[in-house]
Amino acid sequence: MDQTEEVKVHKVLVVGRHDYIVDNIQSILSPKGFEVLTSITDEEVLKILKSEDVDVLFVGGAVEPQSKAVFTSFLAQNAPSVKYVEHYGGPATILSEVQEALGI
Repeated sequence: MDQTEEVKVHKVLVVGRHDYIVDNIQSILSPKGFEVLTSITDEEVLKILKSEDVDVLFVGGAVEPQSKAVFTSFLAQNAPSVKYVEHYGGPATILSEVQEALGI
């Protein structure tokens, strides 16, 4: 009898203000086995958080402080298990930041 171990695919919602930035982050995380959703608008972020089982909300440095406040408030009230990562800097730390948030 085959016993297959279920592998958890972590879902990461990447928020940025420019398509090329979120696309670049997606190109880093997807090959490492993450399911990546992307958004450049606050409205879409909240819609995704309401309808998807997201593990990490990964927020780029260009996202405005008021938007970050909306996201953290929403998570605290509606999805406290979602890990919140604010990314500053270059692409070299993206993977390790997500892995650290997830404890993997």
